[in-house]
Amino acid sequence: MNDAPPPQPEASPVDPELIRKTQRATRLTMMGQIAGQVISLLVIAELYRLVSPAEFGLLGMFMPIMLLIRSFGSLGMDIATVQKKGLTNEEASTLFWYQIITGVLLTVVLAGLSPLLAMWFQADRLTWVGIALSGTALLYNSYSQHKSLAEKKLHFGRLTVVRVVSLIVSGVLAIIAAYSGWGIWALVIQQYSELVVLNIGFWACEPWRPGRCAPLSDMKQLLNFSGYYTLSGLFFAVGQNLDKIILGAVFGSSIEGQQWIGYYTQAYNQMIRPVYLLTSPVTSAMLPALSQAKGNRESFSALTASFYRMVGIMLAPCSIGMLVVGDELMPVLGGSDWIQAGDILSIMGLMIVAQSWINISGSLMSAAGRADLLAVGAFANLVVLSAACGAAYFFAGKDDAELFTIDLAGLVMLATVVVCGPYLAFCFKCSGVDVGKTFSQLTPALAASILMGAVVYLAGLMDYYLPDALTLAEEIIVGVIIYLAFARGEVRWLWRQLRGMHPDEDIHTVVD
Repeated sequence: MNDAPPPQPEASPVDPELIRKTQRATRLTMMGQIAGQVISLLVIAELYRLVSPAEFGLLGMFMPIMLLIRSFGSLGMDIATVQKKGLTNEEASTLFWYQIITGVLLTVVLAGLSPLLAMWFQADRLTWVGIALSGTALLYNSYSQHKSLAEKKLHFGRLTVVRVVSLIVSGVLAIIAAYSGWGIWALVIQQYSELVVLNIGFWACEPWRPGRCAPLSDMKQLLNFSGYYTLSGLFFAVGQNLDKIILGAVFGSSIEGQQWIGYYTQAYNQMIRPVYLLTSPVTSAMLPALSQAKGNRESFSALTASFYRMVGIMLAPCSIGMLVVGDELMPVLGGSDWIQAGDILSIMGLMIVAQSWINISGSLMSAAGRADLLAVGAFANLVVLSAACGAAYFFAGKDDAELFTIDLAGLVMLATVVVCGPYLAFCFKCSGVDVGKTFSQLTPALAASILMGAVVYLAGLMDYYLPDALTLAEEIIVGVIIYLAFARGEVRWLWRQLRGMHPDEDIHTVVD
């Protein structure tokens, strides 16, 4: 059943060259992510003022279905590309053509489902929006193999430039369309233009081109791995999108309901923004680095602990901070039309660090060759999230869109936080990583973040008379200063990792 053996038990020195390459890759991608998130934030702040919450809600009704179906798109073959050592040109070509065929099929499926979804949600406009967005499935799959091959070679600088350019181009085009009064179609243009630029860029920076396919018998191991990974991806996709699907089914037929769907989905997007800001560069470097280190147990465990610790140091304060200031962030970004989304964002804030650790665990399990057990863990995660959504559906007041949306946000947040610890312990155990030692390295950042949150909350109480923008700025400054003071040891460790170690430094500082 296992796709690859777990890390071997021998204790040999951590490979310094591998760690240096990993640090450089993480730095480059993180710099690009920061630039990209700043661009995205500026774009979305402008779009919030040009496109109504109801239009965002209409898009938010179709996007979860599209993302759910698109989770089948790569069939886990992009991950198999990075994880497989000695990948041949024929194997890479086979993976590419499988993804293209799958992309075409999913495009047809999405287009065919659009009228049915419009009838189910009782929102006629959703038909043409869904048909228009269906082509994104093929565009996504058409660059996936090239991106994976570039990641396998740790060419993160080139990938970062392409991603930033795609955000700039798509953002400018979306704003122009929104200014012209195109409404939801400005958001559709944003989706397509970003994917087109990504295709052009990734094909340009990765010289590999598809050719002859490998015999099916040679692909058995890769296909087995891809199948398990696709199954786990499906479970995660259902769990993370079920809440939006339920909202659409209950309230999608009315303008008020679509507004609250817009509030919920955009609050979720702002919550998940720092998650992707960090986990995208971390997983991009994590999977190839751990895949190379999996034959060396000490190196594998050291790198694993450092990745989780890095995420905790950066996102634990974001998680607590969003709980405190989320209700001010949404009005500052979008104006008075988005005040209601602020309360939802505050509730969801606690999910940030938990969701981040859950997300990067997929790379850990894949690198360890335990995609089969990753699917088991993903299913358990789905069960917990489904129970939370079910509780909201059956016990929250479906006559009141505001109350239902707030209750749903609280239950989903609680389920994510509760499932995080057991899920991480399961992944650490299955991949051969020391559970207790790794968890102990996550505690200092969490403790410092809680103390920071208390101070920021008290500071906010004293500034209730200031405008939201000034209060938010002051609270962020206070939070940064307090966190740097309480977590100075963790921040120093993080700085050493991000700047890279010099040859004369102790290589084991990666896990202190």
